[in-house]
Amino acid sequence: MLEEEKTKKHEKKVSAITGVFFSEMFRTILIVVLLVVVTRFFIIQPFIVKGSSMEPNFQDNEYIFVEEVSSKVAGFSRGNVVIFKHPENQCTQFINESFIKSIFLQGPCTNFIKRVIGLPGETMVIKDGTIKIKNKEHPDGFILDESYIPKDDTYKLKGDMTRTIKEDEYFVLGDNRQPNASLDSREWGVLPKNHITGKAWLVVLPFDKFGLVSHPKY
Repeated sequence: MLEEEKTKKHEKKVSAITGVFFSEMFRTILIVVLLVVVTRFFIIQPFIVKGSSMEPNFQDNEYIFVEEVSSKVAGFSRGNVVIFKHPENQCTQFINESFIKSIFLQGPCTNFIKRVIGLPGETMVIKDGTIKIKNKEHPDGFILDESYIPKDDTYKLKGDMTRTIKEDEYFVLGDNRQPNASLDSREWGVLPKNHITGKAWLVVLPFDKFGLVSHPKY
């Protein structure tokens, strides 16, 4: 009888230890999953560059990481390379219906990568192959010096246009300024801020280009 009681106590002890073990294991797995989800959707996302619109600075099939935190806090600066959902009608409707849903789901949207050129409240004037920016600090405008664009006539901007940017909007261009090389704000207009996923942060592949993405200061 005494032996039976000892056996039962031992079984209860083992059962309790097993329960604690599985409880701790479940909690650990849950924490890891939550960290992965938070990191993936709110901190860093992977992105593969498609096409030649950002050449020569970004090549087709480059694998990069997109950083989302600083842009949510400080916004975007001129020269930032951003990844965003192309603001075609279906995508804009999808995002406006539920911004939270658009964080987790791609919906009918296509991802693009471009460089921020014009900021909220500014007026962009593209003429004779140059970009003039008018804002509060420069009411008469200043010519943007883009050191990252090849000094080659084939990369010279074609066509003239003037565009005023509203609050929570940006004017973006591809680095490849050759004819028909980039579909950007010259064709489809300004980029709403809520379409932007984040800033290009780190080039992972190819290995010979591994490193942080530099953002020019004008």
